[in-house]
Amino acid sequence: MGNVITINEGRPDRLSLALSNQGTRVFLDLLVECALSRELTWSQFDLIDFLRERININITAPGTVSFDIEEMPWDAGCVCEDKLFMLNLTEMAKDPQMWKTLYYQPEEDIVFPWLDTFAQMIGMFSIENSGREYPSDPRKSKLHFKKGPGWKACFDEEHNVYTAERSWRGFYQLTEIDRDTYERLGTDAIGNDSPTELIGRGREMFQADDDYYTMPYCWVRDEHYAEIAPWSDAIRRAALM
Repeated sequence: MGNVITINEGRPDRLSLALSNQGTRVFLDLLVECALSRELTWSQFDLIDFLRERININITAPGTVSFDIEEMPWDAGCVCEDKLFMLNLTEMAKDPQMWKTLYYQPEEDIVFPWLDTFAQMIGMFSIENSGREYPSDPRKSKLHFKKGPGWKACFDEEHNVYTAERSWRGFYQLTEIDRDTYERLGTDAIGNDSPTELIGRGREMFQADDDYYTMPYCWVRDEHYAEIAPWSDAIRRAALM
């Protein structure tokens, strides 16, 4: 059993992309890794998170992650920009330089047609013709993200604020960082510092821990952390305490 990606499922003229379970992993891995190599807006990050979630589910429950393009978490306020982002992503994924972080070598004669079909489906997508309602959050086009293992950073374009979070096992920390730190994250300019070390040097706004060896705690250093970083996992963690 494999998975199928469709557009306008249920219509006689629908376009589809059938993938084996391994093919699903290869295809989605390639798109996600290419996306995370660049800065993303909040809405773009949501789209990539949707794909990444399907990678994880497919590992434990193979053949259960078929989806329709209309099911992706599109934001009505920036759908045109995000469609262009996804189309550019399918072209980026064809560049062998983007495969360096992968544990395998994609086979061009197999993967490229997948990317072309997926791009065609993205191009066909239209909110007006989908029959679904999509929310619109004006903040999502103003927040830009970078992400790596154990960390995530955000640039709030509207308020000119840089924030970041880091986590390991049960430990979590949200800090405010400066522009230089944000620009170094995810690049060769980071030098000998690790991303989590740089983030930890920022102005702490929130810290929590709930691992097996630590008594759960939640420290709020800045009571406005949820307003400053509305994207952060600190909000969810605080609600659980």
